[in-house]
Amino acid sequence: MGALVGAACLVGLLAACSSSSSSTVVGGSDATVVDGMAGVLDSGPRDSSPDADATTAPDGSTDDAGEAGVQDAPTGSVTDCLVGDAGESVELRCTGLYSDWASRTVSADVHQFDPGLHLWSDGAVKTRWIYLPPDPAGDGGTRLPIDTSDMNEWTFPVGTKFWKEFVLGGKRIETRLLWKQGPSSWYRTTYRWSSDESSTTELTVGELNADGNGYEVPSQGACLTCHGGRVDDVLGFDSVSLSSANATPFTMQTLAAQGWITKLPEAGIVIPGSAIDVAALGYLHANCGEACHNSRNGLAQRTGFFMRLQVEHMSSVQATDTWQTGVNQRAFFTPPGATSPLTLLAPGDAGASCVVYRMSHRTGVNDAGPGLQMPPIDTHKVDEAGVSLIAQWIDEVLPTELDGGPSDGGPAETGD
Repeated sequence: MGALVGAACLVGLLAACSSSSSSTVVGGSDATVVDGMAGVLDSGPRDSSPDADATTAPDGSTDDAGEAGVQDAPTGSVTDCLVGDAGESVELRCTGLYSDWASRTVSADVHQFDPGLHLWSDGAVKTRWIYLPPDPAGDGGTRLPIDTSDMNEWTFPVGTKFWKEFVLGGKRIETRLLWKQGPSSWYRTTYRWSSDESSTTELTVGELNADGNGYEVPSQGACLTCHGGRVDDVLGFDSVSLSSANATPFTMQTLAAQGWITKLPEAGIVIPGSAIDVAALGYLHANCGEACHNSRNGLAQRTGFFMRLQVEHMSSVQATDTWQTGVNQRAFFTPPGATSPLTLLAPGDAGASCVVYRMSHRTGVNDAGPGLQMPPIDTHKVDEAGVSLIAQWIDEVLPTELDGGPSDGGPAETGD
């Protein structure tokens, strides 16, 4: 096992303005993907779930001066669209998500998906959509593909859009947008729903108590904190997530069949180990590794504690970065009142594991003070199911695998 000298105990930032993820077994819930593959990729407009959204226009356009003005109306019934300084629509209805605002009809070229691995978002139910721009050399239905030559870091074509809607108590709170405007530039923003869900307004400054129960809408400035953890900004639409058991309707195979990716991996991507290994490693990948705890771009790079699942390091549980950099490795973090740092992942002892300690704390929850919680931003409620999963994994499973136990051989156990 690769030694780690004094890795910091950072359990990863939840995406402050993410497009990505929530968790399959734990970590919040996602809206049901209402279309099968045939329905999602057909050419006709359709109704999605009550939480679905979309329009046909690939991009918002500005006037010649590039200043705020009336946006060219997308195909469909959306009109009178004002744009901001970055060329973005100041209302969700004009972003290309909806073809008909009144009925919340999703555009035919915008597709709902579930990445299979989920990010905890303080209990919000989330719905996600993707738009890929058309290939100008194609037949009109052909999309520009995602460059997947680096299976760990995908590059999306200019014009790509992702939307992610957050619902609490059955009411829409916010919908976030990622829009690739140039080869290395993304516009990230949030649209705040009115209390009666009849309209939205672009919200760039964030809102600390959006639902009256402590749910935070992050500021625009906070987005890069997490999205900067990927080379090309997108969290959750990746090779590991879309190879997971609950990814729907898009998988690596269906993306390849539609010509949406440039290549498939040489072998199938499978999270190794038993059912609880798969759930725990997937949870930590989505909630910690994608945005922050990775060796490429994440803000926790300097800690040496990495939980993103790298395709080339998934032959066994012990080969993953999570194991190599976390198991029996000392953290920098010392809890209040303690005399020595915790261990990042202490097999057989969740109570001595820094990952569990900091997942279990929130500012204002259990009297936790600033600097204790992980993720450190945009979450104010502990993911109790997530903590339970990781604690069980540490207490019951990791000890059996220290000497190359069950996870090294044989097929993974099946389970929900």
